[in-house]
Amino acid sequence: MSYIKREFIKQVLEDEGKRLVKNQGIEIEKRLKFHTRRLIQDRTASVTQNDDLSGKLTSTFPAYLRFLDMKRKVKRNKKSKATKIKKGYRLYNRFVMGHYHSIAYRLQNEFSSEVADAIRKDLIK
Repeated sequence: MSYIKREFIKQVLEDEGKRLVKNQGIEIEKRLKFHTRRLIQDRTASVTQNDDLSGKLTSTFPAYLRFLDMKRKVKRNKKSKATKIKKGYRLYNRFVMGHYHSIAYRLQNEFSSEVADAIRKDLIK
């Protein structure tokens, strides 16, 4: 049974990792109008597991993706000293935290005897 649980954890983490990369990529293409090739290509998600029931989802991304989330001050015009604070693009934190909660929910609630039987059948094939 522990091998089946380990496989379930691996499947959930892989699904959520793929979903994170896909959904974040869609939002990057939609929001950013400047060159985003490196932002799109250099993002990956991978799963590693130990012998126990722990699994680890590791995502890599360009460091400047985090800076795009920050608020920034913008001068309104060259003559005026007034500045305006613009919101960040919300491309990292929103997606990571959303998928984090989704992973926690799925690991808590989706493992059932039917799921265990389906995994067992897949492993036998």
